[in-house]
Amino acid sequence: MRFFIIAAFFLVLTFSFSQSARLEEYTLTAAQKHFTAIIRGLPGVTAAEWKSPVSFWVKASSKAVGSPPRPQAAKQLADILVQRGRTALRQPFCVHIYQESANELAKSCMY
Repeated sequence: MRFFIIAAFFLVLTFSFSQSARLEEYTLTAAQKHFTAIIRGLPGVTAAEWKSPVSFWVKASSKAVGSPPRPQAAKQLADILVQRGRTALRQPFCVHIYQESANELAKSCMY
């Protein structure tokens, strides 16, 4: 019986931590969802996602930034996306362009 009480306690404790972690996740605004859908549909964009309320990450293919990737082309893409997002989102945010998961090629911000 003692084993079941201890197991139930740990189960409840684990569940409460997972619920609190879910509450801390960021919920996208309608404008962010719409902007993300538009950007994902652009040629040369393979993925786009918000990592935080102000950090928008875009994975670009070699079609968009070249192969090997050209930092100038990535910066130009980031600048264009920030300008498009300026009117669509009306909030401060940064666009990060990357090809590999941990390799940021360019970043452009709007404050």
